[in-house]
Amino acid sequence: MTGNVKLYEFPSDYTYDYIKTLTDDEKLPFLKDRGDNLVVDVGMAQIVDLMIATNTDSFGYCVVGSGTNTPASGDTNMQTIIDTGIAVTNRYRAGSVGYFDTFFSTTANNGSWEETGISTTSAGTILLCRRKFSATFTKSTANTALVAWTITLAAVAD
Repeated sequence: MTGNVKLYEFPSDYTYDYIKTLTDDEKLPFLKDRGDNLVVDVGMAQIVDLMIATNTDSFGYCVVGSGTNTPASGDTNMQTIIDTGIAVTNRYRAGSVGYFDTFFSTTANNGSWEETGISTTSAGTILLCRRKFSATFTKSTANTALVAWTITLAAVAD
């Protein structure tokens, strides 16, 4: 299982419906950060729980924070959450890739973003994955943002 996340910054008048109409090339000038994330131990345990039907909580929230620690496999939450996570705007799959797009309006989670994660709750209590941005991203009423995750599962032979 591998993951990648992209952070886009858009003008304050951009809505998610409008952003969906943009091609990848049209979104490129708005890309602020991208990179691989770390799928953490509690996230993998949650996937196993989903597989064996001992838990039904899916990963439906994107959380952002101001923590600066490097992600570690033992992370169970964000280092420092900003506000509460918001529901993922659009979750879908294509083949063995899961997509999690989360739109942050001008009033959502304003502050200095250093980290992001996907969680089962708005409090970030069971993370699937976590990523530290390469540079501080300032979210304010003057912009909107899109955090776009891809989680890829691949068959691997011994």
